[in-house]
Amino acid sequence: MSASMDDVAREAGVSKSTVSLALNNKPGISVALKQNVLQAAANLGYRLAKPRPALRTATNLNIAIVHSEPDQRPIGNPEPTGLYLHYLNGIRDFAQTTNLNLTVLADYREGETHGLAFQLLNGERQHFDGYILMGWSARQGHRLVQQIVENRLPAVALSRSWPELSISTVSPHYGQQVNLAIEHLVGLGHRRIAFLGRSDGPRNDWYGLRLAAYQAAMRRLTGSFEDRFVITGPTGRAAVQTLLAEHKDVTAIFAVNDDFALEVIRGLHERGCRVPQDLSIIGQDDMASFLQPDLALTTVGFPHAEVGYLAASFLHQQIETPALAYGNLWVRTYLIERSSCAAPKSGD
Repeated sequence: MSASMDDVAREAGVSKSTVSLALNNKPGISVALKQNVLQAAANLGYRLAKPRPALRTATNLNIAIVHSEPDQRPIGNPEPTGLYLHYLNGIRDFAQTTNLNLTVLADYREGETHGLAFQLLNGERQHFDGYILMGWSARQGHRLVQQIVENRLPAVALSRSWPELSISTVSPHYGQQVNLAIEHLVGLGHRRIAFLGRSDGPRNDWYGLRLAAYQAAMRRLTGSFEDRFVITGPTGRAAVQTLLAEHKDVTAIFAVNDDFALEVIRGLHERGCRVPQDLSIIGQDDMASFLQPDLALTTVGFPHAEVGYLAASFLHQQIETPALAYGNLWVRTYLIERSSCAAPKSGD
């Protein structure tokens, strides 16, 4: 009997979606993990069959992948990039295995009633059997989300935590991410750890969750939490300026995400501060390697493509199983140690 993708996954000790990413030469996994999967496939004599185009039949399901950037940003190129592109790759990997037809609506703008995406998603006629929401389209107050909840439409929102809404979500556990970060810094000997974030951060659902988790982790691991160590600014450079001017006793920085961490590091370098010799910094989400490959930022990551794969799989189950209403899935998070964190200087 010939080997299957399941056999390769068991041989390599990884998930089936990870095997698919490796064999299809897709991003989202490390070089070492890819080599491990390829070696397992070679050991078993497994060859990836060429995917055949999906046949359009009456049983095929039409799925809308809705993505948008924050409303105040210029439209420019609306196509998903960075983290969202990894999500999309995972969604497409699952779609190749089943009867999902995908339509990516990357130009959705809340309130732009003349736009095709808005009309397709908010019109009287239902064009889609299910929805996957990512980016700025996944907002609790948006008409699209309200419509999905009110009409009990099959949908999954990515990187969201909405236990109070009857809509499915697939996300990293933000509390777990923050705990891993603070535990790492405390384990190195840091006690005065600042939280740095963007001024408009509260517009994002995850911002409040990460701030609350930081406060709880500081109380649990250091015995206290000080409001003065929560610093925000319109940019990372501005937040660094406040930090260095008012809080010289801080020895480490928790940045609310990798994007902001990169801005913070640039601001530190401009002011002559060395990372990690003078200040340690840790990020969230493991996006720095894509944003600036030469910067070795310690961060807390999660399997990006797996979020998309699980979302598509979960949505498919919701559509095919009437008894399944909705649910919340959490993917595992893990510390990625690079070189931006070290023990505080002696005497700090």
